[in-house]
Amino acid sequence: MDGFYAAYLSGRGGNTVILFAIKANKMTGVDGGGLKYDGNIEAAPNGGFTMQIRYVVTPGTSLITGVGTVAAPTPVALDVNLPSNFADGVIVSVQTPFGPVNAKISKLRDFEL
Repeated sequence: MDGFYAAYLSGRGGNTVILFAIKANKMTGVDGGGLKYDGNIEAAPNGGFTMQIRYVVTPGTSLITGVGTVAAPTPVALDVNLPSNFADGVIVSVQTPFGPVNAKISKLRDFEL
């Protein structure tokens, strides 16, 4: 599972791309709007995965959910359920505090040093 990934997200107000890396069940990434993401990924009992994601929405950030910006830095924590083939381009629906988004995730390359 270690590697570099792209998540193509769409919402009511637009689209963005998150580039992220997974190594040793930890994830870190950034999106086209400048948000930074951190979290963990674990195997789920159903054969898929659960990803815990944390990020902070800063004032002035345009959100792809179509809602306005926030007045103060707003931390967000999400638990996202992913199927076992999440990196094969399947569409995953994610409910955020600001509204729903759809994500299509693709693995770009293995993590090699």
